[in-house]
Amino acid sequence: MSQEPNTTQPIITDIKRIAVCGGSLGRERRSYVRGQVVDVGITDLMKAEGLWDLVTGLFIGEETKITPFLDFSLAPVRKPVLKLEVFDASGNKIYTSGKIKADEDGFFSCEIRDKLPVGSHDFQVILEGLDSFRQYSKDLAHLNTTEDSILGKTTIVGKGKLRILAEDYKGMVVTSDIDQTYLATDIHSGKGKFTAVFETPNQKQALPGMPELYRELRISLSNAPLAFISASPHFFRRTMLATIAKDNIQIESLHLKYLEGTIKGVFDKVLGTIFNPIEFLQNGFKPAWSRTKKFLGASYQSLFDQMSYKLSILLYDRVYLPTESKEILLGDNTESDYMIFTLYQIICMGKLTGDELEEYLYKLNFLGRDAITRDAAKKIRLLSEEIHRIHGTTNPVTLSIINRTGHGPSELDMREKVKKALPAGMYDSVYGTKQAFYGTEGAMGMSMIFESEGYFTIEQTLAVVAGMIGKVLEGKLVDEGFLLKLLEELTLPKSAEVTRQKLKEGLLSAFQS
Repeated sequence: MSQEPNTTQPIITDIKRIAVCGGSLGRERRSYVRGQVVDVGITDLMKAEGLWDLVTGLFIGEETKITPFLDFSLAPVRKPVLKLEVFDASGNKIYTSGKIKADEDGFFSCEIRDKLPVGSHDFQVILEGLDSFRQYSKDLAHLNTTEDSILGKTTIVGKGKLRILAEDYKGMVVTSDIDQTYLATDIHSGKGKFTAVFETPNQKQALPGMPELYRELRISLSNAPLAFISASPHFFRRTMLATIAKDNIQIESLHLKYLEGTIKGVFDKVLGTIFNPIEFLQNGFKPAWSRTKKFLGASYQSLFDQMSYKLSILLYDRVYLPTESKEILLGDNTESDYMIFTLYQIICMGKLTGDELEEYLYKLNFLGRDAITRDAAKKIRLLSEEIHRIHGTTNPVTLSIINRTGHGPSELDMREKVKKALPAGMYDSVYGTKQAFYGTEGAMGMSMIFESEGYFTIEQTLAVVAGMIGKVLEGKLVDEGFLLKLLEELTLPKSAEVTRQKLKEGLLSAFQS
């Protein structure tokens, strides 16, 4: 008699407290570490401390099973009190922070002003206590009902990498979007967005050739740092880290969107309006109602939009980069990356500053959306002023490339949308005959632009293209015929036409051999 397979799920018997960080990048005299402390339900087997990877926050074996949906329900730890320790490659402790107090959702940030040695360091996050009676009571209730719980025994709750660049570093820093730039995520339909929440790292597929492109960039740019920015919610972090590791991509940092902050901001604004009606109406009902509608509309859009979030992250990261470092930006045309990357350059150059910048951002409507609230506009203004104070008014971006998918505008249309959205005549006066960004199709086009700009050799371009073979791109198998057809149709700047011919000759030679 055949035995039925055991489909019983392991029983959650305890709680483990972890800090999910994702790495960081800074310079000798200024760096930072950020993360979130959460509680994870674990089985008896998962009590084995030696089998936890505290860099990813995953138990060994979870790398292929974790999904954003599983992390959506992770319980944030209220107001944990933490300490950060940084160690060099030899294991010597080079920095110890003071007390770090996280917020009600377990999010913490530690800015390091001590001068740290150049290189890649390890940090660990230590839990020292709680600053919330409610969380303390919750912990106590769990400890009283659970025999031999590990909850109260854990001190080191998270680990990560902190890379420090020299103050006089003149090399590159690469910043890339994720969805439709690195990953083939279906973000164009409700079904696609819903499915993404349930995908494991093995189910998340990279766009053909992109893992190879990131790896080749690391080689050609002398170990240049790579940072990922995504407007995906923060509970995607463990899944994203596992996905990036699966594709053998080395990164320095991963930025994801903190949605609860937006939701809480809307809630607080509504409560403030209800309990402060005099302040709300002091300038008349009509202007007050107009301000409230704009705030609520922009806040709702910001749950899905990327403009203020990505722009703020780019500016924030710039504060911590060396003045003479140069940047390469990679994005796509499905949302507003091309506008964000252009605005970032214009702000860094000081072409929009002070009240003019704040008002422009507050009134900016792009792709039919008012996505920048007054508070976000003020924040961006403050970040721009700090960048100018530290670095002066220069454009750090040497190259910006947009993946032109079939779900967004052409390169020409992108440029026209940007020109229309900027103050009249600003784009042409700033860039002249140059371009704020190039639009091209996928890893092949990007690698060819890199070759034409001197960042890749033709051999590296061929290596990227070879990585595309056998993969699926927008429902079509990438084979010899697909590649040759794509090569002929690629959107490329005139400077890359020589590369097009060289790659064509290389592909024909490889296919015939």
